[in-house]
Amino acid sequence: MRRLANEKFVMEPGGNTKFLGKAVGYGIGLSGAFLEFPPAGPLLWGSVPLIVSLVETFPDFNPKEVSVFIGPVKLLKNPERLVIGENFLFTIQSTQITLDCTHFIDDKFRYYLYQLVLPHFAQLIGRLLFLHGGAFEVDKQAVGLVASSGGGKSTLLSAFLDLGYNLVADDRIGFVLEAEEPLVVPSHPYLRNYRKEEDIGKPVRKLTEKILPLQTIFFLRWTEKVEPFIEKVEPGKAFQNLFSNSVYFPDVKIQARKILRWLAQMKTYRVYLPKGKIETLPQVCNMILSLTINDKR
Repeated sequence: MRRLANEKFVMEPGGNTKFLGKAVGYGIGLSGAFLEFPPAGPLLWGSVPLIVSLVETFPDFNPKEVSVFIGPVKLLKNPERLVIGENFLFTIQSTQITLDCTHFIDDKFRYYLYQLVLPHFAQLIGRLLFLHGGAFEVDKQAVGLVASSGGGKSTLLSAFLDLGYNLVADDRIGFVLEAEEPLVVPSHPYLRNYRKEEDIGKPVRKLTEKILPLQTIFFLRWTEKVEPFIEKVEPGKAFQNLFSNSVYFPDVKIQARKILRWLAQMKTYRVYLPKGKIETLPQVCNMILSLTINDKR
């Protein structure tokens, strides 16, 4: 057995690598002590090990076993497996994650672990429920931005980060499933605007480090008008938006019940963004901040 210099890995007989320690990504505060993994930020939470093995090839998979394609990613069931191109095969069984890789690419490994594997794992073991959206921090609260792909959420998030606000999450907002109020966990320090599926995005220096309440959500829409505007969203429409934008969750009834309970404690708005008018972003930011601050009073 050999310890590497940073003491976060242990090389076992047979070439396996075990990631040690506790972590903060997608769950700071849900467990005790943690280790960080610079420069990528949080790695794993709790005492869940990640076992890594180098292999020459992956086994042949029956195309009928593949349930979802996400860019270069295939999702297989029984057991849950994520096959990523020709490099990575993540397998989730019980409370353990294993990785077989033909070629270990460090930044790609972190990207797929943070963006796909950990969220999927967290949902399967009943820890987190994910919403397709982004969030930033204002006065110790998270503010959510929800839109479909290409809807402007990462661009707007980038504008708030340029103003000095902390990133909470980009693309996936993780809600603490066991909480009665809407609490969200920090994701990973990358912003993925103007990206392809396989791009990790650009690093962010200021990432929220604590679980935060989320009491305000803004649904983003494009408009042909020249000026941005905001309107309230009634609860029924808000539920439809949140439910349709929530990432796959194994139990639909729990998913719907939790969203309804959290929604009763939120303010929901629709923001109309003038299409192609990037110069209006500062005005949009001011409108969102004004409503968010007023809602806290």
